[in-house]
Amino acid sequence: MELHAVDIVEDITPEDFHELYVKTSRPVLLKNYARHWPAIKKWTYSFLREKAGESIVKLHGAWQDNEPTAIEMPPVKETSFSEYLDMLECNEESDLRIFLFNLFKEVPELKDDFDYPEIMEGYLKDYPYMFFGCAGSDVRLHYDIDLSNVFITQFGGKKRVTLFDQSQTKYLYKLPFTTHSAADLSNIDYEKFPALKYAHGYQCMLEHGDTLFMPSGIWHYMEYVEGSFSLSLRTLNPSSLGKLHGAYNVFVIRKLDEFVNKFYKNTWSDYKLKKAIERANDIVDRREKDKSSVKTE
Repeated sequence: MELHAVDIVEDITPEDFHELYVKTSRPVLLKNYARHWPAIKKWTYSFLREKAGESIVKLHGAWQDNEPTAIEMPPVKETSFSEYLDMLECNEESDLRIFLFNLFKEVPELKDDFDYPEIMEGYLKDYPYMFFGCAGSDVRLHYDIDLSNVFITQFGGKKRVTLFDQSQTKYLYKLPFTTHSAADLSNIDYEKFPALKYAHGYQCMLEHGDTLFMPSGIWHYMEYVEGSFSLSLRTLNPSSLGKLHGAYNVFVIRKLDEFVNKFYKNTWSDYKLKKAIERANDIVDRREKDKSSVKTE
């Protein structure tokens, strides 16, 4: 696997941003995207405890403990938001995470602590989400099913992000009828997933105040190096075809997967995992044969 550094930009015009990163589907780390947000200074662990500490939150565990091809992950426990924030602040190692957390329904005034920079149009302003993770937790390799663009701003500790564009899908063991990979990037097994060694991607470390732009359809794997959280702002896919493809994924492909899984759970799961491995490994075999033929000429 070959990973390159993500571009880091202090300031950029909307025009340059669109030409260099949106049109090319390249990720970029934006240092000043959120610089004027009150949230950057206000959203400490003590502040969040004061605002919503008594709320009960659902915690999700290691994705590896879920069924290998299952997309939906049931929570493993519930606790007070305050208790969970204590774990993050103490940098306690755990696989417990909170994802797609709409804290703003409970504390609407928090929306006043950030805005939507004009670097891009089409923000989905009704859907700001927060993600929390303990040190050592991770998020499986996937791309967002609705094909939105995402600006993810980091708070607290560090998070490492590994990304691949859609051209690398053939090496990433994509599970049929999903936008998830069967491969575990936390402990890469090149014997089980040999195609991964041919994948070319990007990697960056997010720190407090950094914003990562993840273009539509980009694969991403996230590791919480330290207990931390982030705010995710989304924009619609800029193309009509992209919007239609995202809607098709959500309302047709996912529903079909859920329907078949309901009646043929184990058989369907086995089929998806088998096909993901077969397709990627066929590519490895072809590449190895091409290498051999070149050497003999």
